[in-house]
Amino acid sequence: MKNNTIYLDRISNTAIFMSIVVVFFLKIALYFLLKNQALNIGIGGGNDSDYYNAYAKGFTDVAVNVWPVILKFLNDIGLYSRDGISYLFLFLNLLVIPHVIAHLSGLSFKDNQKYYLYSFLICLIYPTLFFYTLDVYRDLFMVVVFIVGCFFVKKFVNSSNLVFSLLFFVISILMGFFLSALRPYLGYTFLISIFLWKIKFTKKRLFVFLILYFIALFAANYLGLFSVLTEYRTGFEKMEGGSNLGLDFSNPVMFIPNFILSILGQLLGLYITNPLSIILLLIETLPFLLMLIYIIRNIGLADNFVRFLIIFFVLYASVWLIGNDNLGTAVRLRMCNYIAIYISFFYILRLKKLSLRNEQAVNK
Repeated sequence: MKNNTIYLDRISNTAIFMSIVVVFFLKIALYFLLKNQALNIGIGGGNDSDYYNAYAKGFTDVAVNVWPVILKFLNDIGLYSRDGISYLFLFLNLLVIPHVIAHLSGLSFKDNQKYYLYSFLICLIYPTLFFYTLDVYRDLFMVVVFIVGCFFVKKFVNSSNLVFSLLFFVISILMGFFLSALRPYLGYTFLISIFLWKIKFTKKRLFVFLILYFIALFAANYLGLFSVLTEYRTGFEKMEGGSNLGLDFSNPVMFIPNFILSILGQLLGLYITNPLSIILLLIETLPFLLMLIYIIRNIGLADNFVRFLIIFFVLYASVWLIGNDNLGTAVRLRMCNYIAIYISFFYILRLKKLSLRNEQAVNK
């Protein structure tokens, strides 16, 4: 990975910027082609936008989460438009989310231009995040809420002022509850992570934590603590199509092997069902995997905020990897996992480069 970062440094800022411009306008063109049904790309996981629109318009009164309630509120005050929300999501996807993620990584266009541009580009390329700008899906909105929540957590864990730290802590908790109203286990794992960020990591500790992690998972499953998740997972057996992994979590002895297979198939996208899954593997998962390896190799540089992100990554992934069995749904669920790694990677990369510069200055 060290050689890879050296190679990345050799690419000019102009070349990276031009890549961003090309992807930017290609996505706009692709957006309108898809919106006008000139192209048809289905990632899977169900199309719930029709339901959200129906609730917003008052055609149904059963709210499964807070997102349709928000849409209905906008409709009641005359601010709801299905296409308008989609255009807003496109704007967030093209400009706001990439910038905020770079900012959370500690990058600025002025001081860390090359890494800022790389971070912006990797977020801009992310295909699943783009797909959910096409309608009133809650997925992109959840990503926005998640990164805003991360912003306040970063302020909380890094603040030296007690009053401001307490203020940011309270806001972080509120953001966690808001996330839980959108997707319960996303919010709960976010909240738990806020209280566990002081756990320090080293390479040796990571190995110990990994062993303890699998032991804890096995024990929790054996005691029936995951019964709700495993029962929910069986519901995917009724879904049509070939994107289900078909893993049986009912046997406690096979829980850990099945969990590992779930990681490989869903988090890493190694369960190939169609050409689209190959594209996602190359564009989404490969960069994520390389970044994750880099983070593990440089885990000693993880500060308070990065530790929060890593803990969230583990807790959140653990829940949905047990409860979900569908690859199409997995690409939606893992977005916050991937983004947490994006932020952590560029955050540590910046710290490492800064450390090397300081060492060189001392040696001079």
